Amino acid sequence: MLDSWKKNNKSTIKQTKTRIDMIRKKRNSMQKYLRNDIADLVKSELDVNAYDRTEGLLVELNLLSCYDFLDQYCEQILSHLDTISTQRECPEDCKEPVGSLMFAAARLADLPELRQLRTMLNERYGNSLESCVNNQFAAKLKPVPHKMDGKLQLMQDIAAEYGIEWNSKALQQMLYEQEHADVTSNNKESEDAHHIESRDDDAVENATSEQKSVRTKHLDQSGHKDSGHEPNGEISSHRNRGGPSGRTTSLPVELEQITPEELVKGHTRANSCTPDMFGHVHPRVPNYEEVVARLTDLGGKSKE
Repeated sequence: MLDSWKKNNKSTIKQTKTRIDMIRKKRNSMQKYLRNDIADLVKSELDVNAYDRTEGLLVELNLLSCYDFLDQYCEQILSHLDTISTQRECPEDCKEPVGSLMFAAARLADLPELRQLRTMLNERYGNSLESCVNNQFAAKLKPVPHKMDGKLQLMQDIAAEYGIEWNSKALQQMLYEQEHADVTSNNKESEDAHHIESRDDDAVENATSEQKSVRTKHLDQSGHKDSGHEPNGEISSHRNRGGPSGRTTSLPVELEQITPEELVKGHTRANSCTPDMFGHVHPRVPNYEEVVARLTDLGGKSKE
C-alpha cells in the first residue's frame, strides 16, 4: 500500500513539474510583451498609459515567482518521498513545501495535477500543515492592487533597461495631485451625505414635534376623552342623573316619569298602541284557552 501511494505521488509530482514548465514559458512571453509595450509608451511620452500597463505586468511577475516556488517545492518533496512514505509525521524539511503546495492548489486553476497531489497529501496529513505556508509565497498569490511607488519603480527599471531617459517626477506629481483630488471629492461626498442625513433626521424630528403639538392642542380644545367634562369644564348634560358614569340618556321623557309600580306591571298593548297614535285598533284576538276547548269539543263530536 505504501509503495502504491509513493508511486502515485511521484507520478503526480512529475506531471505537476511538467505543467509548471509549460505555464512558465507562456508567462515569460507575456511579461516580455508587456515590458516592450511599456517601454514604447514611455518613449512616446505616454506616461499615463504606460503607468496603467504596470499593474498587469506586476501580476505576471508575481505569478512567475510563484511558479518558481512551486517547482522548488516539488523537487524537495521528490527528494524526501521515501521518508514521507514511511513516516506518519511529515519531515521537518518538507512541512513548508507540503503546506505551500496544498495552499496553492486551491488558488491556481491552471494546475489540475496540483489538486490531485493535494488530495493525496491531505489524506495523510489533513489540515495540520496550514500554518507552515511560506508567507512571501502566500502574499504573492493574493490579488491585492500594487502601490504607486512600486509601479513607478518598475517603469524606471524598464526605461533604464531599454536605454530611455525618463524622469518620473512629473508623473509622480500628477498622480499625487489626482489622488489628493479623489480623496477630497470622496470626503466632500461623505460630508454631503452626512448633511443630507442630518437634514432628514431634523425633518423627521420636526414632523414628529408638529404632530405632538397638534394632538396636544386638540386635546386641550376637546378635553380629555375619559374626563367626562365639556370644554367649559361643566359636567355633560348627556349623562344620566344618578346613573352609571359614561351612559347617555336614551329613554323618552314619558318613560322616565313611569312609577316603579307601573314598571312591575309591564307595558300593556293599549299603552304601546293607542287609537290616538294609529287611528284604529286591531280586532280582539280570541282567547287561547277558548280556542283549545272548542277544538277539543269538535274532535269529540267527530268521533261520535
